[in-house]
Amino acid sequence: MKWILPSFFLFVCSGLSAQQVFVRGTISDAQTGAGVAFAHVGICGKSIGTVANENGNFEFRIPHVVPGDTLCATAIGYETYNYAVADLRGKSTFNIVLKPQISYLSDIVIKDERITGRRVVAKAISRIKRNYPKNPFILEGYYRDYLKKNNEYVSFLEAATTIDDQGFGKDTDKTQIEINQLRYSKDYIKYLTQYVTDFEKDSSKLLVHGVSPAFKGNEFSNLFYHNPIRNHSTSVPFIGVFDTFAERNYDFDIEYYTYIDDKEVYVINIAPSKKFRFTHVSIKGKLYIRTDNFAIVKFSYAYFVTKRLETKKWFELNIEYREFQKKMYLKYFSFMNYFKLMMPGEFAEMYVYREFFVNDIKADEYKPIAQTQSIDETLPLYKQNAPNDAVFWKNYNRTLLEQPLME
Repeated sequence: MKWILPSFFLFVCSGLSAQQVFVRGTISDAQTGAGVAFAHVGICGKSIGTVANENGNFEFRIPHVVPGDTLCATAIGYETYNYAVADLRGKSTFNIVLKPQISYLSDIVIKDERITGRRVVAKAISRIKRNYPKNPFILEGYYRDYLKKNNEYVSFLEAATTIDDQGFGKDTDKTQIEINQLRYSKDYIKYLTQYVTDFEKDSSKLLVHGVSPAFKGNEFSNLFYHNPIRNHSTSVPFIGVFDTFAERNYDFDIEYYTYIDDKEVYVINIAPSKKFRFTHVSIKGKLYIRTDNFAIVKFSYAYFVTKRLETKKWFELNIEYREFQKKMYLKYFSFMNYFKLMMPGEFAEMYVYREFFVNDIKADEYKPIAQTQSIDETLPLYKQNAPNDAVFWKNYNRTLLEQPLME
């Protein structure tokens, strides 16, 4: 089943709050007409926002309309789109079309022989503690995980979460996670326990062809364990220690230049160096790094395995950050792992997806999560004590799934 979305609908709701606006639609490329994957939609200059899905479809609820607020849509490689929120009233249809932004970097920069991919990556990594928040902050966001069996969705879980991060000066063991709302599809527990669990075996079953040290089994914690930027001094599965990434056995080539939020960005291709290129294993990746402050905007990394002339993507990580109050905060994070299921009487190809999309950032209004409210990281999410309120989900900023298993 697919989401069938008109180009853009707007509903103005009245209630206890002064005014609320609900928008639904698709963000598309002005040249190709294709949806822009994971574009960000939010209020300009404010932390609240949401992320479009892989086809550019999105829903966004603006809880409080303030006079002068502007709706912004941004994506890497496109001009920022602005539209006055007040002008949305009364419209029945509305298209958001993003124009590709062409690079006009000077020849001096392009021809500077000192600017190499490896040097840019090394400088970006060295500036992580400068470009990302050192002080505690809160991320409010939407988490989901789902399982595909032979490319068919079979289970789905979603949660509204709050993350209390102590800042990049502290390790992630200090991070507290609260599940505010949680729900899952009818057969979620059945498929999770049959195909993915046990959690203590999570690393060996999901991380095939990778080396992973012991880590906590909870799905949400497992996802964040794989963030090489936040855990830059820790060994992350497949990637290793990110602090030494530029010194490892990779080639780094500046492919082209682009823009994000009107800031120039290097797009650097990542590939194994020649002596580490094998016929049965391949790695593809990209780093998007701002030219002004060397902040890492986006990191994508995929691991492929070839067997009997068939190539499969076994592991994929995509992570993107955005600027807020002159620091880089998480925008979204996704992790996919493929494995073959071989059980008596059953053989299948399995795909596990875990994703997190940030809806709000609270840096100035920091209120720590009490340890009693934080999740038990040794238990799967469906065993956590969290409410499931149907009214809440109808008024929540979710990132659409193209084949929903609920509703």
